[in-house]
Amino acid sequence: MIVLQDVEKYYDNGTRALKGINLTLQDGEFAFLVGPSGSGKSTILKILTAEIAPSEGRVQVNGFLLDDKLRSKKKSMMRRTLGIVFQDFRLIEKKTVYENVAFAMRVTGSPEKEIRKRVPYVLDLVGLNVDTDRRPNELSGGEQQRVAIARALVNNPSTIIADEPTGNLDPARSLETMMLLEKINQLGTTVLVVTHEQDLVQRFAKRVISLDNGRIISDGMKGYVTHEQEKAAPAE
Repeated sequence: MIVLQDVEKYYDNGTRALKGINLTLQDGEFAFLVGPSGSGKSTILKILTAEIAPSEGRVQVNGFLLDDKLRSKKKSMMRRTLGIVFQDFRLIEKKTVYENVAFAMRVTGSPEKEIRKRVPYVLDLVGLNVDTDRRPNELSGGEQQRVAIARALVNNPSTIIADEPTGNLDPARSLETMMLLEKINQLGTTVLVVTHEQDLVQRFAKRVISLDNGRIISDGMKGYVTHEQEKAAPAE
């Protein structure tokens, strides 16, 4: 569970980036966080990943209280509950698909036996269970993003945070990525997607949290009616 209570964030240059943010994301939810540039999305992400601490208010992420007193060991434990997906993929170019995903387990000290079992499972989940010896420069953008999602999933986090995960993809690959994140959510993982792509958001009947100028201006369910649904609707 993610909880932000009366959260404020002031930067040293005097910018008030967040203004009384109150937000709860329950375990197993799927939500979009949207808003224009400068609305506070990046600041919220930095707080949720303990890159920065809130200036005021209370933040809890998966049972950890995040403040400037959070010790490095606790911070590392909290981050293991999160899987982060980036817009620019951040894959290691010299490593294969398998090695990129396995690396995320090795840095946490997972035994090789567990790695050999878990990595193929996660690659199969994201649809990359063949040609796992390819390197990032041999993959399409959509395939690279699938590797990045597999890497975020491999340590079995309770929450996935995707930061503009479709920003470098064409519309078809963007839709595929969002459907994959929806599938992951259906398996029980909490998913928070930060995006500016309103057209893509409208294709999914999910919770949408809208930010503007450091405040939440709306929070609710949105979605669109498909052509098939329109045809199935009774005539008035």
